[in-house]
Amino acid sequence: MQLKNKVAVITGGGKGLGKELAKILASEGSEVVICSRTESDLANVCNEIKSIGCKCEYSVLDVTDPKQVYNFVRGVARSHGRINILITNAGYVNEWKPIEENTEEEFENCFKVNVYSMYYFLKKVVPLMRKQGEGAIVNISSMAGKRGLPNLAAYSASKFSVIGLTQSVAKELEGTKVFCFTVCPGGMKTEMRARLFGAEDAKKQQDPQYVANVIKDVLTGKIKVPHGGDIIVRHGKITAINPLPEQGVM
Repeated sequence: MQLKNKVAVITGGGKGLGKELAKILASEGSEVVICSRTESDLANVCNEIKSIGCKCEYSVLDVTDPKQVYNFVRGVARSHGRINILITNAGYVNEWKPIEENTEEEFENCFKVNVYSMYYFLKKVVPLMRKQGEGAIVNISSMAGKRGLPNLAAYSASKFSVIGLTQSVAKELEGTKVFCFTVCPGGMKTEMRARLFGAEDAKKQQDPQYVANVIKDVLTGKIKVPHGGDIIVRHGKITAINPLPEQGVM
């Protein structure tokens, strides 16, 4: 996919990996539309992008509210005529503690933000991309979605779900020109990481800009990831690219 003049929707686009993705795709000529719940973060990202002559707009959005998501997708499709790229990046992580100390709210929030929001976007964007005849969907999981982490049971379970949902949708999209894959980053220098493990730990992690560049290279075909597969990015390098598992018998 050539990124110039493509319409790219990025959830959780106000900080961390979402911010870096917005900046990189915009610099490649995409019309970037970002969303999150914090307007100040979104405005800062858009202003930074516009200051270098690139295109960006934002919407304040609670991705856990299906009505808000559906109205947002409808609005983007109406104003831009298309959505070429969808990146479901919005994320939530529970506090570091054993499962018996997790609250029901923490467990639910992991799934509402990390999985349900992804479903809401896919529900409306997949039919649009089918009708367009092309598109790319990038779902952000985590290394915690490849191997369960102690004291992060809710987060790990939700990120495993991201991979499963991507694989299922990929199989539904076989034979079309809509391409989807999962990205599983290791630790990154983000506010989320700092809140969980502290600022010193966060400083030692990989730069989200590197992960964003990897995603850009997959979208443009420089890095090959099979449809429905996943790519693992740890310690500032690609450590694995896994294909979509073959269809099994239930």
